[in-house]
Amino acid sequence: MEHRYTERKPVDLHVVISCPRVGLFRGRASDVSLGGMRVQSDCVVIPMHAPVVVSIAPHPDEPHHCVQAQGMVIHQNGTAFGLMFDDLDADCQATLRELLAGMTEALASHG
Repeated sequence: MEHRYTERKPVDLHVVISCPRVGLFRGRASDVSLGGMRVQSDCVVIPMHAPVVVSIAPHPDEPHHCVQAQGMVIHQNGTAFGLMFDDLDADCQATLRELLAGMTEALASHG
């Protein structure tokens, strides 16, 4: 059973995943929290418990500002997989908090 300590918010973000077992590839994050994210990739299946580094560019108009988060695959369903983040550095935490706050505001304005 999966235990989430922080709520995930729906997103549509391009991410780049680096995994020692399968290499470097692109994916799309469909939800994110301070604890992890769900990623969809059309071409790569990552094994359970594989360590990964996710590069996230939260603002499409600022592609050079990206943060990296280390994590591990905690569930896998074909080409979609869930990541649990390891210790996030301060910059990554701040960027994710800003992103999540923006998603909350966007959801509230549409509701």
